[in-house]
Amino acid sequence: MKIQNRTSRNGFPLIMILPCLFSLAAPRSGWAAESTARVLTTAAEVRGLSAAAALQHQPVKLRGVVTFYDEALYSRFLQDETAGIYLQELTNMPALLPGQMVEVEGTTGPGEYAPVILPTSVKAVGAGKMPAAKPVTLEELVSGRYDSQLVEFSGIVRAVRFEKESQFYLLDFAKGSERFTAYAKQLPVAQAQDLVESTVRVRGVCATMFNHHRQLFGIRLLVPQADGLVIEKSTPASPYDLPEQKINSLLQFAPDGNSVGRVKVRGTVVYAEPGNAVFIQDEKAGLYCQSLQRDALKPGDQVELLGFAAKGAYTPVLEDAVYRKVGTGTEPTAATVDVNEILTGVHDCRLVQLQARVLERVERGVNQFLLLQAGDFTFQAYLPQKMSAAELAGLQSGCEVMATGICMIERGNKWQAGDKWRAASFHLVLRSPKDVVISQNPPGMKAPDELWLAGVFGVAALAALSWVVILKRKMRQQTRA
Repeated sequence: MKIQNRTSRNGFPLIMILPCLFSLAAPRSGWAAESTARVLTTAAEVRGLSAAAALQHQPVKLRGVVTFYDEALYSRFLQDETAGIYLQELTNMPALLPGQMVEVEGTTGPGEYAPVILPTSVKAVGAGKMPAAKPVTLEELVSGRYDSQLVEFSGIVRAVRFEKESQFYLLDFAKGSERFTAYAKQLPVAQAQDLVESTVRVRGVCATMFNHHRQLFGIRLLVPQADGLVIEKSTPASPYDLPEQKINSLLQFAPDGNSVGRVKVRGTVVYAEPGNAVFIQDEKAGLYCQSLQRDALKPGDQVELLGFAAKGAYTPVLEDAVYRKVGTGTEPTAATVDVNEILTGVHDCRLVQLQARVLERVERGVNQFLLLQAGDFTFQAYLPQKMSAAELAGLQSGCEVMATGICMIERGNKWQAGDKWRAASFHLVLRSPKDVVISQNPPGMKAPDELWLAGVFGVAALAALSWVVILKRKMRQQTRA
């Protein structure tokens, strides 16, 4: 076939223009093919997206088993053969049950921590089989790697409480500084406290807690079914039958190491905040006990406590403590000390008193602080705002006071063995405003009694002056008459 050498209107041969037209058409066809987004069909594909890619709302269509569903906890999880994934809220979403097989259609979203599915349709299609739970360590849990996955963990229960808002039991687990909470609707025991110190295997969905920068700060395990809690080792029948330990023996050297279970201590109550903390001391040492128990205690009460000994800022603390009152007594007497004695650390968590000068009184958030000075050393005294602070209002800068409180050592970064070491600082926990007694007002400031007498004399003088004015007025009226 003979091709004629025709030219275009611009003088170019047509045979040269035709290949260019074909080359322009070919890329358009390819671009159109790439613009049609691929449908993601597994949870692992969604989880593998970056936050930016998930924000492109790529289409999703997959089938999986519901592993946990509870709107009170804003929790909707499913898992297929590749991974688990979180479902954002959908209007008119059907109430789902663990073990149901569902078909989900929707798009991807970046989530607030890991990629999620934004469903447009969720349909239950029958009964499924719960996936096998992945055994994990606490370190693996807090890494965030197993977010939204069904996992299994064994550990010692530290505390159990019931949360009215969600209607779930909360079981606390800890190892070293790491801690997490398991949420369960049912317990394998009749009394919740019977689980404390038991070794329990938990099977649940790992749900992360995160901040607004997409950073993890906590972990929850959401138990979907009644068989998700299995007791592997029960707590002792009479936990208070444990041998009693002295406060200053906690975390001391033992050839076989220290027990990871509960210990029992006994002491005199110095101060108690129900639901938060109890401070006790014996003849040699003091102890800060973290406790959610709300039974009322007052200074002087004798108590036995069960809890888990852990490293504190300087001396041990008793975590997840429970207690029972075993007697009453007199309120402990504060040891009169100076700054140097305090900084040796021997009075940590004990009741002390020392002379100081008030530099400033400050409210910070819900707390009140006094900035005090003893000699050349400045320290703080703390008072919870829920207590009446009216009596602190009279504290002016320059007041000399006797401050009484529980000594809390602030160790600092430098430490050395031997008697020469001193703590970086300390602060006092005040039990009430009465723990700060004015011994001398600043120069130029009248004492309260003097101010009261001055007020009385002032009122009397004003009354006398008024009487004189009235009397003179009457005399003028009589003179005119």
